[in-house]
Amino acid sequence: MTDPAKTLCPYCGVGCGLEVLPPAQPNRPTNRDAQGNPLWQTRGDRAHPSSQGMVCVKGATVAESLDRDRLKYPMLRASLDAPFERVSWDVALDAIASRIQTVRDTMGPDGICVYGSGQFQTEDYYVAQKLVKGCLGTNNFDANSRLCMSSAVAGYIQSFGSDGPPCCYADLEATDCAFLIGTNTAECHPIVFNRLRKHHKRNGHVKLIVVDPRRTDTAKAADLHLAIRPGTDITLLNGL
Repeated sequence: MTDPAKTLCPYCGVGCGLEVLPPAQPNRPTNRDAQGNPLWQTRGDRAHPSSQGMVCVKGATVAESLDRDRLKYPMLRASLDAPFERVSWDVALDAIASRIQTVRDTMGPDGICVYGSGQFQTEDYYVAQKLVKGCLGTNNFDANSRLCMSSAVAGYIQSFGSDGPPCCYADLEATDCAFLIGTNTAECHPIVFNRLRKHHKRNGHVKLIVVDPRRTDTAKAADLHLAIRPGTDITLLNGL
């Protein structure tokens, strides 16, 4: 493989386009790191409609996971002071099962809690729920999805009748006033923020309003920063 391949960044929900460049490319020397290992690279896809060639540090460094020294097998240590040692998957899974069983025997099922990733698919959640509630006998199962998208989806359905935002990326360059609440866009979705910020800077009439108790990078770019007390979002929205 010598030609760049187009793909999507796997991290946040913006869906930025990436081009993956292999170490060997036509008419160029093989790209290598300081130790001489072949080095893959990623760059923004300028033809992609959402990111327009921009890429944040997470997307720019995603190829580092292809390092030859990346972790490829389980590592286990007897204590926090002991060094890690390579073990088989059977040994690793037995150790996990043994420690979970020990907690269950000594503290009961509710001594166990499981926190799932927002990357889970519906089928993943189903299997995880069967394990946690059906096998381990605890209701202490939560996931990032509840803190992140589940609440947003419920709000979208109640407000707009659909489970997704009713706008698109092109609207960023068409807005006269952007109202950001419950988001630190500059750090969590920097490419979206970059597009909005460029539009904001180019057009003096465009206003940016940010609602956040903290003085975040997003708030620093705002024309109006409403640093409300935590938990008073509904009061503000009802007032509006």
